[in-house]
Amino acid sequence: MLNKSLALLAAIVVLLFPAICRAKEVPPGRWWHLPYFADQLSITDKEKDELDKLFDYNRNRLAELKTQMEAEKAELLKTIDQEHLNETSALTKMTKLESTRTLLAATRFSYSLEVRKLLGYERYQRMKTLYKNWHGLPQQ
Repeated sequence: MLNKSLALLAAIVVLLFPAICRAKEVPPGRWWHLPYFADQLSITDKEKDELDKLFDYNRNRLAELKTQMEAEKAELLKTIDQEHLNETSALTKMTKLESTRTLLAATRFSYSLEVRKLLGYERYQRMKTLYKNWHGLPQQ
């Protein structure tokens, strides 16, 4: 049963990996308020409001998932550090931790998709180029 769960989790991670990598194409923070991006992408006030809402929702969701992941990691380490190892429990907790980690990555990717939908193809491509050439913040 656990081997099937681990195999399923691994398959999900492999399927999401390209998407997870692309999620880093979006600049961090509220970049749409910076003239460097806003002016060159012609971002309207309405779009800024939409991006603000999207950012706030995702920031809160990511914070929740990171907190959950840290708690699961602590539980896993606690289980591993027991004098008498319960392998089944450790594997179950590791699977749960990896599920949360995958959900965290999927949430980041979902944010990128929403930004892409809002900007459209051409402005999204332009935003990626601007980000690559921007020296204001280190790229992740």
